[in-house]
Amino acid sequence: MNDQRWFERILSSLHDRNLGLPGFPSTYLQEVFVGRSNEKALEEAFTFYKIVKNSSFPLTRNSRVLDFGVGWGRIIRFFTREVDPSGLYGVDVDGDILNEAKSIGVEGQLGLIGKSDRLEFPDNHFDVVYAFSVFSHISKDSASHWLGELMRVLKPGGTLVLTTTTDRFLNLCLACSLKTEGRNSYEENYARMFAEPVLARERYRQGEHVYAAASGNAAVLDADSYGWAAMPPAFVKREIGHVARSIRFFDEPEVLEQGFFIVRKKQALPARILRKLRDAISG
Repeated sequence: MNDQRWFERILSSLHDRNLGLPGFPSTYLQEVFVGRSNEKALEEAFTFYKIVKNSSFPLTRNSRVLDFGVGWGRIIRFFTREVDPSGLYGVDVDGDILNEAKSIGVEGQLGLIGKSDRLEFPDNHFDVVYAFSVFSHISKDSASHWLGELMRVLKPGGTLVLTTTTDRFLNLCLACSLKTEGRNSYEENYARMFAEPVLARERYRQGEHVYAAASGNAAVLDADSYGWAAMPPAFVKREIGHVARSIRFFDEPEVLEQGFFIVRKKQALPARILRKLRDAISG
């Protein structure tokens, strides 16, 4: 089954419960957590799934994959084509949405985490770790903590893919603040997001993590750690560059609304030497 047919099958599961695939929360609950519902939510999830899959070493039934911020399971369900459910893991800070994911049949090992916990996985455990629209919302301290944790549990040579807002979002906030008349409710929120939107944009361009506190929809999402964030490449390189073989950043709104990082973890020295020898021979 190719990618398109797999996507069409997942889409069909919105209305056909006889396909043996996970169900879906209410439209309201989907939108509360991901801003979209049904077909639109799945289209975005499918785009990100392909980015993760195509940027990683070929996934197998025995691979181990972690969805950090699994929510109601809109992305992790796509990976059941490649990976056995015993190798799929999802964690979230919201116990209620995890219960919802379990109740609709999302496959994988789903677990609750705290805002600043150490993940209950050993070092070098996962082949792939991904986080969609998590680092777009967490504070600098939280981002620093979780970047370190995700790299810790990632295998040498493994791949981390995560999204973040960029200076495009900061430009939007600035434009809304300059619009003095006729702002809609979204524009009002964006206009008030940063006390000094010009400074926020400049800080991002200088490589600083930019964050505006705003409590979320769940009791666990307090303003101290949850809001809107833009995480520039320089910040990510400072935080995890010492354990990364490569850090690539993409800001392609025609592909994905948010910017995204693809990080490859350093391999142990013998593996790196072997890889270089293979590259030299094949070259």
